[in-house]
Amino acid sequence: MLENLLLSGFDKNISLDLINTSFINQNTEVFATLDIAIIDLYKGNIEFIKSGACPTYIKNNKKVQMIQSNSLPTGMVDGNQIQTFDKDITSGDIMLMCSDGILDANIEYKNKELWVKYMLEDIETTNTKKIADLILNEAIDNTFGNVKDDMSVMVCKFKKKEE
Repeated sequence: MLENLLLSGFDKNISLDLINTSFINQNTEVFATLDIAIIDLYKGNIEFIKSGACPTYIKNNKKVQMIQSNSLPTGMVDGNQIQTFDKDITSGDIMLMCSDGILDANIEYKNKELWVKYMLEDIETTNTKKIADLILNEAIDNTFGNVKDDMSVMVCKFKKKEE
């Protein structure tokens, strides 16, 4: 819905308000997390739009930054609870986004978001498929193979175009 509104020329904030209002005005309780990354490769920038979503992790070598929102999912409350963040990216940065099923698989840490951060700091490879597989397999291992929720992991690496 957001993509269609933006492609139709609607302003981003107006589009987000329309989505929130459409969820609130339904007869049943309907809400959704929004976890959006708008990547501008020409400017080297990412705009994150988050509403009730898990953190996004940006890895650069051993350093991992968490982009975290404390807002409720879209459609739960009237008014704009959606948070946006901007982040400059550099060649070699790796971005990881995941569903709450991955975070909820944690059994060690009270702060569920930290286990992914610590794991990313320890991962040596920059192969995005291997990183996604390592995180997903660890989450499945943490639940002893008894998966209770969907577990999605998306990893991408930003590289400067070779000329």
